[in-house]
Amino acid sequence: MAERDHIEAVARAWWTRTASRDGTPPAPDTDFFAVGCTSLQAAMVTSGISEDLDEEIPVRLLLQNSRYDAFVTALHAYLAVPEGEAAAGRPAW
Repeated sequence: MAERDHIEAVARAWWTRTASRDGTPPAPDTDFFAVGCTSLQAAMVTSGISEDLDEEIPVRLLLQNSRYDAFVTALHAYLAVPEGEAAAGRPAW
């Protein structure tokens, strides 16, 4: 559970840093693009998360899951499949 909490904390920090004008963490249904963010900012978020988690997180994960809760769920699902098993089970985002 601690790892899951860490993943969400990293995602929340990057999302807040990029998509919140006043530093307020996102509500579960906050849409990344509806608050004015762009695909370039999505690349910045996924790049930052990738660096913090030492895992390559594809930008498509955020582009296809632009609501905060959907993104975190997709992030957990993506990371749940070991990298070596990518061809067999890791989503090809």
